[in-house]
Amino acid sequence: MKRLRILFIIVVGIFLYSIALSSFVRNLYLAPDTNAQWGIAGDAVKFMANLPSQVKQAFEAPGFYVGNSTAKDGLTLVSQVSDTVDYPNLLVSYKTKPFGQEFELLEVPSGASIRKWAPDNAELFERAFNEADPRKPPKGSDLHFMHALMLKDSSLIMNSQITSLLTRIGKDNSIMWISNDRNYHHTSELGPDGTVWVCSRPFQATQLPFLPDTEEARSAFMDDALTRIDPDTGEILFEKSVSQILIENGYGGLIVQKGQIISDPIHLNDIQPAYSTTEYWNRGDLLVSCRNISTVFLYRPSEDKILWIQQGPWQNQHDADFVDGQSISIFGNDILREESTIDPKITTKNLFFPPSGGTNEIYLYNFENDSVTTPYSKLMEAEGINTTTSGRSEILANGDIFVEDTNNGRIIIGDSARSKMEYVKRIDDEHISSLFWSRMIKN
Repeated sequence: MKRLRILFIIVVGIFLYSIALSSFVRNLYLAPDTNAQWGIAGDAVKFMANLPSQVKQAFEAPGFYVGNSTAKDGLTLVSQVSDTVDYPNLLVSYKTKPFGQEFELLEVPSGASIRKWAPDNAELFERAFNEADPRKPPKGSDLHFMHALMLKDSSLIMNSQITSLLTRIGKDNSIMWISNDRNYHHTSELGPDGTVWVCSRPFQATQLPFLPDTEEARSAFMDDALTRIDPDTGEILFEKSVSQILIENGYGGLIVQKGQIISDPIHLNDIQPAYSTTEYWNRGDLLVSCRNISTVFLYRPSEDKILWIQQGPWQNQHDADFVDGQSISIFGNDILREESTIDPKITTKNLFFPPSGGTNEIYLYNFENDSVTTPYSKLMEAEGINTTTSGRSEILANGDIFVEDTNNGRIIIGDSARSKMEYVKRIDDEHISSLFWSRMIKN
């Protein structure tokens, strides 16, 4: 009997110890400043907690590896292409090894390489590292660079998506300037005045009516902003919080839908400047995509005014583009999100396709008759284009469409029903590279 009591005490002790240790580790990860609260002990516990995952990662393929043993390397013709069509060039970005991201400009449809860039990943990370960034990755992290914008001198402007880096590198890979004063993410687009629009997020949010007035809350809230920069220096020329734009124009309810708020309510992922004036927009107006509210709106910076706004039918979309004088296109990922990370009930996946879905969609919205059509449905279904995150598309001058199926590491160029070209970057016999937001560039 005495032995049973001792065994019971030991079991209970281990159970309570496990609970206490789990609570301690959880508090460590949720603490806004681990070093200040826990010191060396906190660092030691974090190291031990991360050790199993680090060992696992050492034996796994890098995250940019995509399983594919059949696709041909490079740009491949799938069906007949007319000799009379003048396709834009294709700027792609891929990785074949850690810290080995490259950019390549390809001629379409031949696939001939015109130019390559290979920025120094490690140096850029080191120079851009900012201790003030509350979401900074640990030093020595392998970055991925997003949506490079090629300027007339063949230099590239790009961000690193997961840290505070916006940079311009020369055609010889030299670093022309670096900005690291906030998070820069997603797209970079050249405006008609020669300045560049980028998505940004300050390390601390501006004070908003629904946000607690604490440093912890402002650091946790992802306050996306429309930001215009000087491409020669990286200097910010204009900046406006998307939350403030929505609130001031009477659409603040989109941020706190159903009385709920999350740390990333907007998720700005595209800013597209208008190059011409039409009946529906002016030169310099901006087409803005906000993924987490499935909303696209047309904004006039000179008047601080939303001209048009629509939520859906696209869901968790990317890449909104002007098509002609009366239409825009939207790449609809058409996925759903499970927001509860503490106790998910619907699915353990944060992003997932509904049972009725399974592929992405290209939506065409017409301002003249307020209609939405999906002219490329057959192509999207036939090719099984189903990237859950990211995704790019552009309707070309001849009516063909360029689509980047980002998560699946491929680009499709085709018409409304069939593929004409496919691009992948092969790493080895079993894997191709994920892609990092390619773009078509007018010749």
